[in-house]
Amino acid sequence: MVRAKNVQFPGDVTSPDKPRDPAFLKLNPSGKVPALAIDGAGAIYESAAIVMYLADRHPAAGLAPGVDDPSRGLYYQWLAHLTNTLQPAYLRYYYPDRHTANPAHAPEVQARAQEELWTIWDRIDRALADGPYLLGRRFAACDIYLHMLSTWREPVPELAARCGKVARCAELVAARPAVQRMLRQNDMAA
Repeated sequence: MVRAKNVQFPGDVTSPDKPRDPAFLKLNPSGKVPALAIDGAGAIYESAAIVMYLADRHPAAGLAPGVDDPSRGLYYQWLAHLTNTLQPAYLRYYYPDRHTANPAHAPEVQARAQEELWTIWDRIDRALADGPYLLGRRFAACDIYLHMLSTWREPVPELAARCGKVARCAELVAARPAVQRMLRQNDMAA
């Protein structure tokens, strides 16, 4: 059985200057969220790994193409691209001071990250031409990840206006009943 473990931790566990809760560090030694406790198997961390694990664990939900499905590689590609390319650019955008030894350079780090975010989002928007989802007409967990990043904190200014296909994909994901329940449960509903 897979069960999310509710571990309390003080403040932003991703901040290098704040203490980490020892109970959470047992789940994820890096101290970052999320982590998923799995009955009888410890815990896994890293967002994309959790997404892949849950999609594979619950194939009836249809969140990932089957192993023999030709679109499985594209599904992996998009999850990896979102977590390895887009998300790190957002981290530099949101936390520029963590990416320079000189705090005076933080605005330059953020400006460069914003340029990179536009390049990446524009690429994703073009890829959605056969959409409305990253796998074309097929919804998958990578679309949920896209939604999360497109609405994370404050997205790059004017993302929806500039990248209409990204906005449309995110809207379709947000309209799904399970996503609506999750947003309400986490006080994130619009």
